[in-house]
Amino acid sequence: MKLTTRNLSVSIGDVNVCRGLDLAIVAGSRWAILGVNGVGKTTLLTTLAGLRPPDDGEILLDDIALAGLPPRERARRLGLMAQEDSFHISDPETTALEVALLGRLPHLEWWRGESAHDVQLAHTALAAVGLNDIAHRRTTMLSGGERRRLALAALLAQEVPLCLLDEPNSHLDLHQQMAFMDLLIGWDGRTLVMTLHDVNIAARYCTHVLLLFGEGQWSAGTVQDMLSADVLTRLYRHPVIAVDTAQGVAYLPR
Repeated sequence: MKLTTRNLSVSIGDVNVCRGLDLAIVAGSRWAILGVNGVGKTTLLTTLAGLRPPDDGEILLDDIALAGLPPRERARRLGLMAQEDSFHISDPETTALEVALLGRLPHLEWWRGESAHDVQLAHTALAAVGLNDIAHRRTTMLSGGERRRLALAALLAQEVPLCLLDEPNSHLDLHQQMAFMDLLIGWDGRTLVMTLHDVNIAARYCTHVLLLFGEGQWSAGTVQDMLSADVLTRLYRHPVIAVDTAQGVAYLPR
């Protein structure tokens, strides 16, 4: 699944997120959107998901205008994992399995419920994030980290080629962060676009980065071409140094 933006301009309130954004996000690539708090990373991601219109320009999925796709068809092509829980459950008896099954909704016909195949896919997704042993536990009894992993399970069950993730590592401890990212990059063929706060996670796991500098300014390219101490100092408005490690270059605040 290829995601393309042409002359895209996005703003929210008095924040100019980007102007004239031209991206070609090819199938299988992994993009990080980086920038300081309040620069508009989440706003841009939800715009790319089709949840809010851009000020100008267009977004294409495999050369088809995103704005012209019906919501059901769009949900079969891309999925969004929001910064907070992407599931809002009013019934306190709702289980983790039932939330994972929400990912199957775009694939279900209105006249039938979930099949045994859908239930199996949900269980497989829960197992992938380490939650299948609590599949029947109520969501009100889950920790913040478990709810985060549950949101990913629903996205896994959705089986979409393009995944947009807003701060996927939030609420996770160090071990779970690494496991989470290892799982993400193990999705063969899926295209990933994610907002991140940790530039070292981006450097380690992503192929490309989109940098949002504020006032509509942006820059995009491969991790190798884009990330440097000087660029990150400008991006984060704080001195950054590059340190060589056995795992590659690490970027640290001075």
